[in-house]
Amino acid sequence: MQPRKKNIKALYSSNADASQSGEKVEAILQGAMQEFLKHGFAGTTMDKITTAAGVSKTTVYSYFQDKEKLFVALIERLITIHGGILTEQNPDFFQGEPTEVLTGFANYLLNKFRKNISSTPEFLDLIRLMIGESGRFPNLAQYMVRCVDKNVVKVIANYLGSRSELQIADPEAMTRVFLGALVHYTMIEYMLQAGEIMPMERERLIKTLVNLIVPEQSSNGDKYAGIKEKSSRRKRSSSGKFEQDYQEPKHVRSLRLTNTAWERLDVMAKENSLTRSECIELLARGEKFE
Repeated sequence: MQPRKKNIKALYSSNADASQSGEKVEAILQGAMQEFLKHGFAGTTMDKITTAAGVSKTTVYSYFQDKEKLFVALIERLITIHGGILTEQNPDFFQGEPTEVLTGFANYLLNKFRKNISSTPEFLDLIRLMIGESGRFPNLAQYMVRCVDKNVVKVIANYLGSRSELQIADPEAMTRVFLGALVHYTMIEYMLQAGEIMPMERERLIKTLVNLIVPEQSSNGDKYAGIKEKSSRRKRSSSGKFEQDYQEPKHVRSLRLTNTAWERLDVMAKENSLTRSECIELLARGEKFE
């Protein structure tokens, strides 16, 4: 029984050491964040970080060899913790019609960003610091693009490409337009704190983006979307005048519908998400409305 007690004691000691080590690393990172945000990268020293962390210089150097390594670790942790809002692939996001899916995802993205700002006051400052130091540490920006942006672009682009009714020629480019507009909104509203200069209601932006990607007829399940092609252009004669493309007598072509007929036409158009002209065109082709 004695060896078993010894093993339990060793395991406890190992767990205690790991816990203590984790606490020291957390103290160092918190101290580093405090100093980097206060003095910037250039104005921060390892001595200042050591003092802010409340540990010895030997302890700091045992985990991080220099200021650069510490800064990289701090930013990587930021991306790991908060970058998940973009890489989470909840299947529920991609169930339903494109209008609902894209609207829901856009709202989720902006809600998460706003929540991170409110729950982590240093969030925006760390992002600004990372952008400001991207020239010195290009690998940091590339790391974020590789681990966060690239993944979410792939997910959305795959979804758009799978929806044949959207008829998107380049799903990846459309995805970058969609996400780019949302990122620009967050930059104006939060990063630059300039929302009052360029006010924009979030719902208005999202609706416009979704309408850009999802045609109105497609989002309403319009069964006539595939037959509403435009008529060919009329040919011109050698003199430059349009050639006649009709055979009906003039008095037939100038007939006017009664008020009752116009009202019925309006009802048919609204029920089928068409214009009155499109209704007339389809009726002339022999199409029947339910």
